[in-house]
Amino acid sequence: MAIAPEAIHAIATSVPGVINCHDIASRGVLGRQVFIEMHLIVDAPDVETAHHITEEVESRLEERFRPVRILIHVEPPAYKSEQISFETGAK
Repeated sequence: MAIAPEAIHAIATSVPGVINCHDIASRGVLGRQVFIEMHLIVDAPDVETAHHITEEVESRLEERFRPVRILIHVEPPAYKSEQISFETGAK
């Protein structure tokens, strides 16, 4: 782990349209190259909107942890999983 999952989660969920994220993983060395992977649950009516949301998440993560490569798997708003890494507190 290169970055605490809680830090990645906090940045991702600060983006409007992000409901939650899970299966967060990172590896590498901060300041050299970091790889981040996650599943992102988004409130988006179409692929284009989901794409814009993920681009904003990527932008914020890049701003904080560059250089970084990011892989995001998008989930629909109704997605439910027992493996969600963090709860937002909203129910």
